Amino acid sequence: MFSKIALIYKPTLKCIEIVKELSNAFSARGCETLLFTVDDLLPAEVGNSQLVVVVGGDGTFLKASSVLQETSAFILPVHCGRRGAFYETISKPPSEIVEEVLKGEFIVQYYPRLRACRGSDCRVFVNELAVTSIDQGKITGFSLAINTPGISSRLEFEGDGVLIASSPGSAAYNLSAGGPLVDAWNSLMIITPLNPMQLNLPSIVLPSFSTRVRVSCRGFSSMFIDGERTATLTRGEEVIVSGSNSYLRVIRFKPRRDIVKNVIESRTIFSQ
Repeated sequence: MFSKIALIYKPTLKCIEIVKELSNAFSARGCETLLFTVDDLLPAEVGNSQLVVVVGGDGTFLKASSVLQETSAFILPVHCGRRGAFYETISKPPSEIVEEVLKGEFIVQYYPRLRACRGSDCRVFVNELAVTSIDQGKITGFSLAINTPGISSRLEFEGDGVLIASSPGSAAYNLSAGGPLVDAWNSLMIITPLNPMQLNLPSIVLPSFSTRVRVSCRGFSSMFIDGERTATLTRGEEVIVSGSNSYLRVIRFKPRRDIVKNVIESRTIFSQ
């Protein structure tokens, strides 16, 4: 089913051992395999692969997603990191995983992504966009213009910043900031203010389809996409966030996942 496989891994001893077994199993079945550490990705090579195997934690998954901007490759997440909201528990040995994948014995979960545009520079993301005050510890003003087929509204507040998260991203920074946890299958956009001066300012949940949100800051601000700082914004400079038709096609072996175990329990101070 797949002939060209890219394996992206976190360079730890445990992950390296898993990657070796996966790579050997794919090669034994006639597949071309390319290996990349998470810090040494080649977007062109990864994007041309039919299957991208991600071995690590949530950070590794996000790095892999960032280089898959306009690709139809399937993603197979194999967990060996600390955080695993994007992963399911797989008890099979690597050789059996490879066998089932090549036979097509899996289901596909489509992860919706959002699009952020700063001028003509646009990127899709799977977790969240964050715009924060460039002066750490100093609040500033933020403005959001929200437009959907049924809503035209403006929100202004003072605080540390603002998050705009996708449905999969609801389990990340958004959840830590007090935002809601939603089912990753849904195509939603979640706006969560960061430490707003206005008390009890809630998150706003919108359908991502045909939704556009213009975000600007009264002062200089930093823009982060999926945890990576991508730009410094000038006073009043706008970033436009909208839904996209770019989905991540993630391979799953189970039709349902335990969101409490995968997300909530992994955040306890005693989790490994």
